[in-house]
Amino acid sequence: MTDGSFYTLIDLFVIGCGIYTVVQYILMVRTGELRQNMLLPKDIQIGKCKDTKGFIKAIGVKQLAFGIVATICGIVGLVQDVMNIYNVYVYMTTMVLFLVFCVWYAYGSKKAIEAFW
Repeated sequence: MTDGSFYTLIDLFVIGCGIYTVVQYILMVRTGELRQNMLLPKDIQIGKCKDTKGFIKAIGVKQLAFGIVATICGIVGLVQDVMNIYNVYVYMTTMVLFLVFCVWYAYGSKKAIEAFW
């Protein structure tokens, strides 16, 4: 596996994670229910949530934003890999953006779990 194909694989993984997160957000908002596979810690029991609607309201926008940013960052990286366009500024911007949103979502998720469980 060459470096380029490794980065392509990582970018595809990030795109998949972003799409998965957006789909989980849509399902959560449409049904008003939480799912065990929606980026929550494994030890969290969904049935013990004190206020499902409040939790969805608290985490929903963060989850959607993280999913969209992950998808966009993955697509930008994939385009760079496939087209052999390596711009260090674009690469660093997408990496920083992805990491900032990742930390923001993780922090928001932790706070929402503390508040609603």
